[in-house]
Amino acid sequence: MNTLLKLTIVGILLSGATVAQTTQPVQLKQVQDQAVQQNRRLKIARYKVDESDYKISEARSRLYPLIVANGSYTYNGVTRDLTLPRGSIGVLPGATPIPLPQQDLTLFKAKHNLFFGNVLAYQPISQLGKIKDGIKVAETDVALAKTQVSQAELAVRQGVEKLYYGLLIAQRQQQQVQTTLELTQAKLYDVESALLAGKTDPVNKVGLQADLANQQQQLLQLTNQVEDYTADLNELLGQPAETPLSLSPVTDSLPALPPLATFLEGAKNGSLEVRQADQTSQKAALGVQAARKDYIPTIGALGGYLFQNVISDLPQSNYFVGLQLSYNIVDFGRRRSTLNQRLSQEKQASENVQYTREHIAGEVQKSYRKARQAQSLLPIAAQAAQYRRDELKLKTDRLAAGLVLKRDVLETQAALAKAEADLFSAQLAYRLALSDLEALTGISR
Repeated sequence: MNTLLKLTIVGILLSGATVAQTTQPVQLKQVQDQAVQQNRRLKIARYKVDESDYKISEARSRLYPLIVANGSYTYNGVTRDLTLPRGSIGVLPGATPIPLPQQDLTLFKAKHNLFFGNVLAYQPISQLGKIKDGIKVAETDVALAKTQVSQAELAVRQGVEKLYYGLLIAQRQQQQVQTTLELTQAKLYDVESALLAGKTDPVNKVGLQADLANQQQQLLQLTNQVEDYTADLNELLGQPAETPLSLSPVTDSLPALPPLATFLEGAKNGSLEVRQADQTSQKAALGVQAARKDYIPTIGALGGYLFQNVISDLPQSNYFVGLQLSYNIVDFGRRRSTLNQRLSQEKQASENVQYTREHIAGEVQKSYRKARQAQSLLPIAAQAAQYRRDELKLKTDRLAAGLVLKRDVLETQAALAKAEADLFSAQLAYRLALSDLEALTGISR
């Protein structure tokens, strides 16, 4: 074997052993819970829920009066009174002519310091119905955002489960290939010894060397795969990609598979996709209601207070109250177009609800079929792994008694690692099918 390649493989195995010793083993549920809490995309989705909550408060604030205060101060640099000079209008004829005006008349007295301020209050009246529709739309957006968070959490949990089992399977495959590599090395040693004694053909050595090179390549590929799984899992956990992970083996106890009717019934009301479709349909219906209310005249109560010192002949302080009415008489079909758009969106949302229900029912049957098929493979895979464990125990005892060779034990170790990898694969297929059913129906395992 190439010396550099030997050192590389040994270094990889030693580094893996060091990680296993220095890192606390973690359980699948523990990893899933941490991913749900720390995953950055989930945090973004939760912040969107908070954002939608604030939109409800914003929409509700429109129910109450809008009070606005304005004020201004101006320094008038050049003051010049507006004055009508005596007789500038004319003179009344008579024995004694009378000039108009009879003396200089100041119409406007200029000032240096000019103040102007007002407070205006507006209370919507006819728009209250449309505002309440807007509040309901905002509440529907919150419900949609929460549904999307639940969907994202399920996706993260399923993603963690896939990577968790994928990493365990890759580690078992590493053990299998490493054991097979050691077995090939033992066979190669025997062939080299036989060649020295002239009892075998050199072609046997070349064949074993080719097998050894192939196994070395497989080992490096699996090592790369383990690194990729670890990095992806760390990303879901919201921690650096190079963080070492030590996974605890999953127990053989698996959740039972309820009847198909249970999942089909749960899909009608508990499916997150159906819930999201229903919420979208409700939002579209509210949009139609709001569009119809655009035809109602806009009526609001108006009141205010005014202060000014610009025109001395006018009161400095004044107040006013009244009603404000406006109505868009001609809009060239804009309101009708908006209403038709909202009606079209409502029809789309209604059809989408029906489609989603039918689609979910079909997906439930498909996932249930996968779960049932995977469940049927579990006893066989578990039995094969147990037989290999029993075989390994027998051969280990015989090796201690000197009845078998070391390579016989290595063959069984390699077969056991493959059987355990196959068992993990069967468990993964079953768990993922259950995860799909949980996401489709909302029925927890």
